[in-house]
Amino acid sequence: MGDRIKYGNLEGMAGTKPPDPKPDEGDAKKPKVEVVQFSEETMAGKEKHQAQLIKFQLEMRARTIAAPTNDADVKKELRRFMEPVCLFGEGPAERRDRLKVKLAKMEVDQGLSASEILKGEEDRMRTAVPALEDRTEAFFTEGSEELKQARLWILEYSLPHSKSRLGHAKRKQVMLDAYLEAREQKLRKEEEAFKKGEVPEQGGGVLGTEGNEVEEEHMSFVDKAGRYRNMDMTSSQIGDVRPISGVAFSSDGGAVATCSWSGIAKLWKVPDCDNTHSLIGHRERLSDVQFNPQWSSASLGDASASDTACCATGSADSTVKIWGGGSMKVMATLGGHAERVCRIAWHPSGKFIGSTSYDRTWRLWDAETTQELLCQEGHSRAVYTIAFQGDGALVATAGLDSYGRIWDLRTGRAVLALAGHVKQVLGLDFCPSGVKCATGSDDNTIRLWDLRKKKSYYTIPAHPNLISSVRYSDCGDFLFSSSYDRSVKVWNLRNCTSVKTLAGHDEKIMRVDVAPGGTMIATASYDRTWKLWAPGKFM
Repeated sequence: MGDRIKYGNLEGMAGTKPPDPKPDEGDAKKPKVEVVQFSEETMAGKEKHQAQLIKFQLEMRARTIAAPTNDADVKKELRRFMEPVCLFGEGPAERRDRLKVKLAKMEVDQGLSASEILKGEEDRMRTAVPALEDRTEAFFTEGSEELKQARLWILEYSLPHSKSRLGHAKRKQVMLDAYLEAREQKLRKEEEAFKKGEVPEQGGGVLGTEGNEVEEEHMSFVDKAGRYRNMDMTSSQIGDVRPISGVAFSSDGGAVATCSWSGIAKLWKVPDCDNTHSLIGHRERLSDVQFNPQWSSASLGDASASDTACCATGSADSTVKIWGGGSMKVMATLGGHAERVCRIAWHPSGKFIGSTSYDRTWRLWDAETTQELLCQEGHSRAVYTIAFQGDGALVATAGLDSYGRIWDLRTGRAVLALAGHVKQVLGLDFCPSGVKCATGSDDNTIRLWDLRKKKSYYTIPAHPNLISSVRYSDCGDFLFSSSYDRSVKVWNLRNCTSVKTLAGHDEKIMRVDVAPGGTMIATASYDRTWKLWAPGKFM
């Protein structure tokens, strides 16, 4: 087998070399390079395709990023990254997607995760803007000389009233302690008598006297609870052609004022419910009406009497008007709010008026000089309701930011924040004791606050719909709440239970007010009527 199969060039096997190629033949065998120029349309298409590809990749990356779900937090982060907070026609979901895409781009550019980017931005903002607790400087706005004199006047007015209230509270506490001690001794004596087989002594109060103040107060409470349990409607009046937005009793209970969306306020004699006067002066719908606490209904419409301030009205035309009790004409117009006025309240002295507005401020006015004394900020959204403490030292405001605030009129400081509601606060009132207050909210609950403990001590799930207003009784043991569920409820605050539900309106109830002594309550409704309710007899 000498023959072998060879693979490859046969010329090499034969021992001969192939001839060298000629120079021109070698150049001819080299491949020719041809440059092709793309058209502008082709280049634009490629760029568009590349942009779409990058966008798709960013969207895919954005889906894996954990971004804030709260719309307010989303806006806050967009503002930090110098992005528009809101675009035309953009909703919360689209805004959150835009933030996620922004974070995805920053991840690619910076090589960091979204959580690291957000944390780093927070650290940068914290360094740039010191935290409130780190600031040592107090911020003050210089007030006018009139405001200073008003604060001094309120101080002098409130101190005697506070002293009287605290003295009464201390005396009641001493009586209560003596009552409990005497009761314990009496029970011990009865137990010893039963053991000896004797009949214990009967009759007389715990302290041996029928005039025991604690027993009398308890019996009065039981009587009021029974009468409120039998409360019924006594009168119903069509108040206006448009919804009734407010109702209030005079300080002596002899008159009722109502206001409506027609821009007209009306005064009524009670219990006859006769319309005596119509107050026309505002250009827009009325939001509230309140009587001067120092005015008496005996001088209603008496032209010969001195024309003292009778009541005040607040309107959507951003003004507050004060009406004279004799002439029933406008005595003064208080203008200063930039948005519509929500609620108004008189200081217990009758010298000052407080008003709240959608411009996120509440203001204090001198009712005698009609001068604006104070324009107070502090709420992040519209300030809706206002109430003065009985001593005149404190004022409480609450608004659509779901917060309430207690302000000291003597110093101008915000002494307490009422934080607990999850929706806007629409109702607010001080307890006659001066150390408690109640708030009603759109979250369908009533919160009871103790100013001494600086917290809410009880939450009442009161209504199935928003609570429009709350009012304490004179004794402070009962609370009245009105709601958009077309009912008013009477609450026993000693055990926080419902005593009575008053139903009679066809539409949502806007306001409720209580006459002095709790002899009547009045309600105003969206059905254009206002009604009087009176406690029944309790045997």
